[in-house]
Amino acid sequence: MSYYLGIDGGGTKTKVAVINDHNQVIYIGNSGPSSIDTVTSEETLLAFEKALEPLYQANPDITFKKMFAGIGGIVSDRDMEHVERLLKRIKGAEKSAKVRARNDMENALYSGLCFDEGISLICGTGMVAFGLDTHGNKHKAGGWSYKEGDAGSAYDLGNQALKAMIRSYDGRYPMSPFTEEIASTVGLKKAMDIVEIYNTLDRTSIARLAPIVTKYAGMNDPIALKIVETATDELKLAVQAVYNQLKLNDPQLVIVGSLGNAEGIYSTLLHTKIKSIDPRIRITKPIIDPAEAAAMMAKRI
Repeated sequence: MSYYLGIDGGGTKTKVAVINDHNQVIYIGNSGPSSIDTVTSEETLLAFEKALEPLYQANPDITFKKMFAGIGGIVSDRDMEHVERLLKRIKGAEKSAKVRARNDMENALYSGLCFDEGISLICGTGMVAFGLDTHGNKHKAGGWSYKEGDAGSAYDLGNQALKAMIRSYDGRYPMSPFTEEIASTVGLKKAMDIVEIYNTLDRTSIARLAPIVTKYAGMNDPIALKIVETATDELKLAVQAVYNQLKLNDPQLVIVGSLGNAEGIYSTLLHTKIKSIDPRIRITKPIIDPAEAAAMMAKRI
């Protein structure tokens, strides 16, 4: 029996799935972040190994014939090759194992069982829109690393919240329960604290502020609502850019990520704006787990 490893890695968590020749899922595991623009290479590999550790304990002789990893932060061919070298270092990798690494946007698309055409929108810690069609066209919009902005992502919401917070504390904006809660969460007591806070907060920590933004947007706080309006406009732009490059027979959009799928004003606005691109677009959540989709992709290598 041969086994195939799929990995779905992002800025907050990593999930692995192992399937056999009969497409049966024999293992699911989880660990911390593995996105290559969030953690170091060794931490990425360690996240893979930690997620697989219980499998090794139960079956120490298991090996993987093929492996596919969809990892956040992969942008270039160099990034792909770098992660593929990491995959070959995984404890269970067969010497002749075939490996492939791509951005996690591909896992997202396949998680909707869109194997031939469709669009995926990752809207979690980071963001990216990606699509393909039956004519062989592929296109990506966004997802160029958090330094470019990851517009519309949880990181973007958190970063905009920090900017609003400091504007309130230095008098450019009025104080509000929203900016006060952000300040309390990050430990800001006076305006000058912002320098040290920015030096200590990482991308994932900033992204964790997003639920505060969406909570207050739902309460019609004007600053939080403006952040959400702008963020969902940016996601629409990304989806529109992909849609314009494809020739879709039956347009389907798979939204992956806690931010994009959480109930409330954010997802309501996002769905409305996407439908304005083409009312035929069917908006769905993943049908299978992105890690399982990655394992299915591994088998196809």
